[in-house]
Amino acid sequence: MSFYENLKFFVKNHATHSNKFLSTKPKKKITRTISIQYKHFFQAQDISSNQETIDTIAKCIIKNDLANRYYAGKKDKDIMEVKEKIYEYESFRTQEVQLIPTSDEDFDLYIEDTNLGQLPEAFSKEVQHYLQTTILTAFAYIKGGPSKHYDKDKECIVEYDEPFDLDIYIQFS
Repeated sequence: MSFYENLKFFVKNHATHSNKFLSTKPKKKITRTISIQYKHFFQAQDISSNQETIDTIAKCIIKNDLANRYYAGKKDKDIMEVKEKIYEYESFRTQEVQLIPTSDEDFDLYIEDTNLGQLPEAFSKEVQHYLQTTILTAFAYIKGGPSKHYDKDKECIVEYDEPFDLDIYIQFS
């Protein structure tokens, strides 16, 4: 037999095994869903007043975000129809959020491998309890920075610039 014939024979014999495997159905359907046990939302300004650290984290998120949806994907003509500010980086986010224990009840918050600071004490007690028994999901969105807004009086788009901040979500499921 030639190499081609051997390959054809191999595929033919193994294809039927794969089809049998794919056509089988599990005997018992698993319907258990994961529910959120505890969640918390805060901003970077609640943890650190160091604007330079927040800016460093925001720039790192901007650099690493693959979606690149500047101004939430809106063009200037779309911004004219919206009644509020549209931030350039408002849909940029990261899941590189880590809670690192520093003592029995204290946790440092790292975003994009940069230490933002220590979690508030009241939240740390909850984190310690849920971190041992649940799954952690955390992410941070950029807030602030360059923005655009349609000014009806001037009948044009006006650009603003605000300091960066981060919306941080932590949940345990």
